[in-house]
Amino acid sequence: MATPMTPERFHDRWEAFKGEPQQVSGIWGLYDSIAELEGSGDILDEHATWALKFSETPPTPPAPPAPTGGLDPRGSEEAGLVGPKIAAPVKPGDCYLLVNDRDQDMEAYDHSGAFLWKVPCLARGQGADNDWKHTSTDTPPGLYRLGQLYPDYEQDPNPSCSDTAMSYGWYSFDLVELENQEVAVGRAGIMLHGGGSGCGWPGAWAANQPLLPTLGCIRLHNVDLRDKVLPLYKKGTVYVGVFQEP
Repeated sequence: MATPMTPERFHDRWEAFKGEPQQVSGIWGLYDSIAELEGSGDILDEHATWALKFSETPPTPPAPPAPTGGLDPRGSEEAGLVGPKIAAPVKPGDCYLLVNDRDQDMEAYDHSGAFLWKVPCLARGQGADNDWKHTSTDTPPGLYRLGQLYPDYEQDPNPSCSDTAMSYGWYSFDLVELENQEVAVGRAGIMLHGGGSGCGWPGAWAANQPLLPTLGCIRLHNVDLRDKVLPLYKKGTVYVGVFQEP
């Protein structure tokens, strides 16, 4: 006795499809069964309503709602990402650096939310693209502010090779967490810096050194730290919002 299949059960089979051999064989069997039906040409047609609907590109999800009470310049590029839960309490002279690790860039905004510039950036560690909860993985998402500055370039623009110069480049800044995002996952010591030991020497000290993954810090080109970030740091508080893939 035949057991009618409900639309829900039919859907369940597609949800479970993983391209396994028996599943592929079943698909071919389904095709053959449809082909034998009267009027099958209307179903097995590249422009059939179901085929066109199945191939539609899903709409882009809306950008996550921005926290209120300060500056949070996230836009559609941050849709679907995990980011700060609080807005930056900016005042005149302050600025906001938005780090999107999916797009691998950093955007700067002044205290009013006006766009200033965009540069390449990595907030990528040694793990998967969506892992920030383990040691040496991506930069934990959330709001930070720039803390202590270590201006190695100003102390010696032509240094000899050292672990510090290779790892951190021209400038490095402590990142002060404002949402306990590091502590919550057992992390600490996150920074913003240049360099890159994998670039070798003097490659790690080059103005536009290759951006290589870190052990959890944010990395910029050395020259962008000097010419883009440093001037903002000297004017006021610099907040950093990090957005990561979920």
